[in-house]
Amino acid sequence: MNRNIKVAVAQMNSYVGGVEYNYKKIVKFIKSAKERAADLICFPELALVGYPPEDLLLSSKFLKSVELAIKKIQQSKYKTSFILGYPKIIEGKLFNVAGVFINGQLKYEYKKIYLPNYGVFDEERYFAAGNKPLIFNFKGRNICLTICEDIWHKNGIYNNLSNIESLDLLINISASPYSTFKQGERFKLLSSISKKNNLEIVYCNMVGGQDELVFDGASVYLDSKGNPILKGKDFSEDLLIKTLGRRLRYKAIPIKRGTKNESLLHIFSALSLGLKDYVLKNGFNKVVIGISGGIDSALVAAIAAKSLGPKNVLGIAMPTKFNSQLSLNLANDLSENIGFRLKISEIQEIFDNNLKLLKRDVYGKTDFDITEENLQARIRANILMATSNKLGSLLLSTGNKSETSIGYSTLYGDATGGIAILKDIPKTLVYDLAKFYNIHNPNQAIPLKIIHRDPSAELRMNQKDSDSLPPYKILDKILELHIEDGIEAIKIASKLGIKKSLVLKIINKLNMSEFKRRQGPIGIKITSKAFGRDRRYPITNGFKEA
Repeated sequence: MNRNIKVAVAQMNSYVGGVEYNYKKIVKFIKSAKERAADLICFPELALVGYPPEDLLLSSKFLKSVELAIKKIQQSKYKTSFILGYPKIIEGKLFNVAGVFINGQLKYEYKKIYLPNYGVFDEERYFAAGNKPLIFNFKGRNICLTICEDIWHKNGIYNNLSNIESLDLLINISASPYSTFKQGERFKLLSSISKKNNLEIVYCNMVGGQDELVFDGASVYLDSKGNPILKGKDFSEDLLIKTLGRRLRYKAIPIKRGTKNESLLHIFSALSLGLKDYVLKNGFNKVVIGISGGIDSALVAAIAAKSLGPKNVLGIAMPTKFNSQLSLNLANDLSENIGFRLKISEIQEIFDNNLKLLKRDVYGKTDFDITEENLQARIRANILMATSNKLGSLLLSTGNKSETSIGYSTLYGDATGGIAILKDIPKTLVYDLAKFYNIHNPNQAIPLKIIHRDPSAELRMNQKDSDSLPPYKILDKILELHIEDGIEAIKIASKLGIKKSLVLKIINKLNMSEFKRRQGPIGIKITSKAFGRDRRYPITNGFKEA
């Protein structure tokens, strides 16, 4: 006889490799859910070790610590039932496992069948694939347990569950990272499976930042008609509890998807959470930023102040004779508005002394060119890194995706830093995010003059980005169509109504700049294809698109 069961979702922020930390957090979630009379608690995929654990999985000591933590969880005084994700060696092979604990004791283990090996995922490097579904009875209800990719696989065994008699509930535990519009795609998939199989679904996702990746949470319960009936918070830990049963009537909740404001909110939240977790999980609590009076450093400062608190943000402006007084004034205005400390360190004398030394001892008298421009950026990087070392602050790089794509940056200069939070944010989106931030933070606004002024690196007199680059609206569209959609030059030119030669110039710059990206800081993944994990190009590369 089917009965109602109270199912909890522990939308948890795990710490990769922090098994003891995660164990303690898991026990706290179990305690809280038990106090709210939950019958069954779901934790995310690999919640005990964090995702992705990468080559930690090759360490026998690490896997031993996982075994010990599982024993400690079973010895906990909170004897309840829960589903927990962890890695485990079974018969000599390592599996991505979801353990089912009944009254605190391990009863079943499901081995993930479909292992993603594309984009940011590398699971076939570590895990063997399971080959048997797990359907277990819990308090009179037949439950099918799955892990993340199991339900995404188009031709997989979970695509059609209608032939399984008396199945009541599908549970999917996930570590599904954020990218733009991913939540909508997830919900569409879950709703389709629910409708097709007449099944209630509990979807439990991880939350938190891990290096380049951000997990957005947004766990959800669906009724058997595919309607959402309870949703977890976006980009925040949460404990959800819902009573499920065939004869219950649920009230569907609205889920907004696809609006520009919602997308900007999610992107800003992803950047904030990704930065906060990267800083704190790596043992820092303060950051330092080079403030130029331009839009990129302004947005980075705003995100840092929002996620870490303005008192933990230090900005340094480092002008030369090429920097306008307006830039310095705007840097001061930005600092006052947002509330972070700003230091001014003029570098003209250092720059002049470097030039004098180089001309005297190395290459003689030459004309001003990119050498002198890059020298300024590298002097600034030296000051910022010295500050980072002395004060124990993490240096934030301020480069955006448009610049990073085509190498419009200085290696060991402005490309220096611990993390580049705008690395996957095109310049046009930088402006949209700055305007969005101002709407929601009118008392800590980015000065409008920063948003409306022409962008410039200010490394030579009267320099503008437009001297070297096409308009950002065109550049960003070329990059999006080629990087994210994989469209070739001639089709991009036709689609945008521009010359093929311009598109080829951009694509060739993109490929030639791989050496800079490979040596630069990591960045937070936002788009469907980010540099690094998503897009892996050779540095030494004889192919040129024609």
